Amino acid sequence: MALCTLLSLIQSKILPLAGAVIGFSLLIIVHELGHFLFCKIFGIHTPTFSVGFGPTLWGLEKKIGQTTFKIASFPLGGYVEIAGLAEPGQGEQQFAKDRSNTSFDNKPYWQKFLVLSGGIIFNLTFAYLVACLVFTIGSSNQNIMISNIKKSSAAEIAGLKAGDKLLKVDAIDLSPVESYPKLIEIIQQNPNQTITLKVLSINEKKAHKVSVKIDEKIIEGKSYGAIGAYFDLPIPQLPILEAIQKGIKQTNLWIYNTACGFKMLFAQRSLEGAGGPIQIMAQMFNQAQYGILPLLVFLALISINLALINLLPLGVTDGGQLFFVTVEAIIRRPAPEWLRIGVNILSFGMFAVLFAYLTYKDIVSVFGATIASLYHKIITFFS
Repeated sequence: MALCTLLSLIQSKILPLAGAVIGFSLLIIVHELGHFLFCKIFGIHTPTFSVGFGPTLWGLEKKIGQTTFKIASFPLGGYVEIAGLAEPGQGEQQFAKDRSNTSFDNKPYWQKFLVLSGGIIFNLTFAYLVACLVFTIGSSNQNIMISNIKKSSAAEIAGLKAGDKLLKVDAIDLSPVESYPKLIEIIQQNPNQTITLKVLSINEKKAHKVSVKIDEKIIEGKSYGAIGAYFDLPIPQLPILEAIQKGIKQTNLWIYNTACGFKMLFAQRSLEGAGGPIQIMAQMFNQAQYGILPLLVFLALISINLALINLLPLGVTDGGQLFFVTVEAIIRRPAPEWLRIGVNILSFGMFAVLFAYLTYKDIVSVFGATIASLYHKIITFFS
């Protein structure tokens, strides 16, 4: 019995957690590998390739050629140190002022552009490859599945979770994918009503009573129902050429939707819906519980997010470095060092504050119920 419990724990918790950590590290490696390979192509010295920040984990450091590869103690990030390029948060940077033939500073503009764009290019390439692979393999799951749930939505209140496979809505069978329009119709046509969703949640069948809310969007003067859940349909297995075409089309759609999401955040000047590192890891853990393909798709989406964030013209991003390099190429002289350092420090500080705020939000979001329960028990104990 104890062995069965241990095996169940490993399968349901430990392996998905390991998959989430490996997946997050993979995204870091993919991004930094873009910078690293372009540096190697153009003969630029790269002293350090680090997965994570801070002190090196014991024994996880090896020098290959002229580059020291290491895994650091704080895994939420990484960097490639590039000779002749000073960037905040990248260790000691002993070669930041290098002006030799192997330094970034002595290379032509087009090479600098590709080196700085390498991470973005590789992030997007990773997303395209994942999408093509997914359509080549196809999903073993043949049910409509919940992919994401809004916070405080009807779906979350009812106890539905990302990864739940839909079996029935009321008495209607949802096994065939052709029933998806009927599911949406029932939700939309029943605002302020209660529907029953039967799901398969980690090999356990459950029925959830969902109180449908009124959608915030009003179409042609008419209100519709919404439960705050997003759905994934079964993925068909396609011939290789068709899978590539479908994968490219799907990735283009992901990029467009992600860009629209960023545009909305900027327009509303709100971080509502934005998640930090803990939330991302929690989502990765959830996706990893339902197999490698859902995890890969989630990683592709995060990879697109990283690419678009790095396009922003801020000193701490690749886009900020590209901005400086482009301006210098136009004016034909280096930007004042005090200006570059000031912008880098300011943007690094802004990102640090944003990181801290999103992490706080994540803790409240992911662990809020547990903390509230513990607080209630402590108050009850002493009262």
